Amino acid sequence: MATPALRPLLPRPLPSYLPAVLFPLSLSLIVHPLLSTNPHSLPALEASFGFSLLAFLASLYVVPALGPAFVAKGFKGRDLLKVGGAFV
Repeated sequence: MATPALRPLLPRPLPSYLPAVLFPLSLSLIVHPLLSTNPHSLPALEASFGFSLLAFLASLYVVPALGPAFVAKGFKGRDLLKVGGAFV
């Protein structure tokens, strides 16, 4: 049985609604503790969740964009969760 030819790993297309929903939500979570006068809220938790959403969005777009640059410089690794362990 011949092994199939390996094709280059391409990033998945991202849904267009994801940044349209998560970016305003994260900004509102960051700004809300600054404007709120409610003593029963958790401002640090809200801001932390807002910043984590921003970091998630940034990683969704930056990692696939920089992947080919890392491979061109020789930084690559083996995907141990896939059968065959192809280099990524």
